[in-house]
Amino acid sequence: MKKKHSVQVLAITGGKGGTGKSTLAINLSIALATLGQRVVLLDGNLELPCIDTLLNIRPPRTLSNLIEGNCTLTELLHTGPRGINLILGTPYSKTMHGLLTAHHVGIINSFNEIQTEVDVLVVDTASGANDSVLNFTRAAHEVLVVICNEPASILNAHALIYTLNNQYKIRKFRVISNRTYSPVEGRDAFSKLLALTSCNVDLSLMYVGNLPEDLAVRYATHKRRAVYEISPRSKFSRELEAIAKKISRWPLHTTPRGHIEFFMDSLIMAPPGHGTKTPG
Repeated sequence: MKKKHSVQVLAITGGKGGTGKSTLAINLSIALATLGQRVVLLDGNLELPCIDTLLNIRPPRTLSNLIEGNCTLTELLHTGPRGINLILGTPYSKTMHGLLTAHHVGIINSFNEIQTEVDVLVVDTASGANDSVLNFTRAAHEVLVVICNEPASILNAHALIYTLNNQYKIRKFRVISNRTYSPVEGRDAFSKLLALTSCNVDLSLMYVGNLPEDLAVRYATHKRRAVYEISPRSKFSRELEAIAKKISRWPLHTTPRGHIEFFMDSLIMAPPGHGTKTPG
């Protein structure tokens, strides 16, 4: 029997592209690893993955090999910055185009294989609200919605939240404002999103923090490196570190919720109260 071990699963998502979602996922993973967590980062954008490009990594195996039955999930793990483990995709792979929900469920279930070897799974979803986004997001334990202070970003984030709540009864969402010029602007963006959901008493939106517009991010992107790795004292990295510390205090989920979830085996096996932390 596998050792009982609860895993924190974070879905990083957003209503539209261009919010900096993937940059956040990469650097948050590294920040959590720096805090002593064993982190796996999954590029959940199955058709147009980008983490390999952002980090200039070409792994020997990708998710297409898993779908084709050529390897196990363990064999996909590729070591990235600060020791995080990466599970990456293949851009423009015919295998990954038009996958069914059954394929998404297969990917999700395969994570039971590494349940005792990871403390935090970060899932960088695709943008929008396609089937892979909805399936990976509802299978996570915490949903982090990344927004920018612009109408399209906020409206699309609201549409995604509405869909997840209406179709899958997900009611709790954490929100991060990205690419802002002040903490006030970050709060303002969150307030606009909150106003759109004010009529829905079944929703709970919680503000996690603000990440500033920072030239260090642009420089790191140009160098195809993680900003937290090459500019750890930048404004972006300092704010991200504070967010990572907050996330590390969030309680772990220890009981199944009645639908497909990452690391389902650990939820079934874990006794009541196992792995509970003080909420942050």
